[in-house]
Amino acid sequence: MNRRICIDLNGVLDTYHGWQGAVTWHPPRPGARQFLHALRERGFEIVVLSTREPADAARWLREHDLFDLVDLVTDRKVSAHAYIDDRAICFRGSFDEALAEVLAFSPHWQRADA
Repeated sequence: MNRRICIDLNGVLDTYHGWQGAVTWHPPRPGARQFLHALRERGFEIVVLSTREPADAARWLREHDLFDLVDLVTDRKVSAHAYIDDRAICFRGSFDEALAEVLAFSPHWQRADA
């Protein structure tokens, strides 16, 4: 079994609530370090994904004391056991269901209950 978990930075590890420009970085989401630590304790390799420059994402992780729990920072999709992303739709074998989810989708930070 692949013991790698890929985690999106913006919207998962941070408190992202919409694009505010390249120079804006949001603070970590409460519990982010504990979550990464729990994955690490269970033997998972941790990859942080970001559409931002990997060096900038790595700097953010260092500034917020998270980098020591991360094995790789990348902007490329790598093989993994699972992906954790605020914009993901899990394909469960039905294109009709996937289309319905796409049409109804909004990330957690855009929902009225957020």
